Amino acid sequence: MPRVTIGGIRFYYQQSGQGPDVVLIHGITGNMAIWPLIDLVRHLSTDFRVTYYDMRGHGYSDTPPTNYTSADMAHDLRRLQEALGLGPSYLIGHSFGGVVAVHAAVLYPEAVRGLVLSDPYFPALRHLERNVPQWPGWQAYKERSARCGLEIPDDAWFDVNLILQQAAQLPPARKAMFEKELGAPALQRLVRLAATTCGTDSQAVAGLTEDKIRSVQQPVLALYGERSPFLATCRYLEENLPNCRVAFVPQAEHLAHEENPAGYVEQVTKHLRQMAGLEPGWQQPQRELVGGGV
Repeated sequence: MPRVTIGGIRFYYQQSGQGPDVVLIHGITGNMAIWPLIDLVRHLSTDFRVTYYDMRGHGYSDTPPTNYTSADMAHDLRRLQEALGLGPSYLIGHSFGGVVAVHAAVLYPEAVRGLVLSDPYFPALRHLERNVPQWPGWQAYKERSARCGLEIPDDAWFDVNLILQQAAQLPPARKAMFEKELGAPALQRLVRLAATTCGTDSQAVAGLTEDKIRSVQQPVLALYGERSPFLATCRYLEENLPNCRVAFVPQAEHLAHEENPAGYVEQVTKHLRQMAGLEPGWQQPQRELVGGGV
């Protein structure tokens, strides 16, 4: 397994292809396996050198007890670029991975050529998302969590730490319920992060204020599920970033890469090629809804 040690922490990564550098960044409780599983790596590696990795506390990377803010993760990303000899990169980040990508663009603008932001919401913009508790996906998640032995209040959609700590403290009977509903690996991922500051750190603004978000000059694709709970954030990015295009993945909510992988891969591949100048079309930001198959 290829690993690189950065600041005493070992990070697991993979690379594929040749060309301009692209880095893929997963979300909290995820891991880098999502990208090859949906075939995104294969499609991108025909035109780009694709690097994907497990963030600290995830997958096969080490799990330090602290430093899980988007700023910390952006520093990790920059050091990874340096350690692997990557040039200025296009960053593709899902959910919290998108927050990390934006923070990296703010802190290290010379190292970021463009951004594909896959359904992120930002702690500094939490006030925009007033309707998440009414989102059907949140209600379904709560019902499923209850079957797993977790008790999640309506207004706790942003409280990652609550979910992590409840998972870590499940008594044996409820632990068995959780493993039956979602599997033992899912529980292990939550318990692992519950022993860190990830739950609270990932919800911190950590310097990525509204002003900093609006300062991003690189080209941005805001890519959201058409039924995403975070469409207010999508509109904010479109209205406030100077070079932002919006695209929607149909039949998808927050996990578009899982809910419509073919449409997701088509959108990412097409727009990234345009962003990188490999085909025309980026000059006029536009809205798109493509169902697609790759």
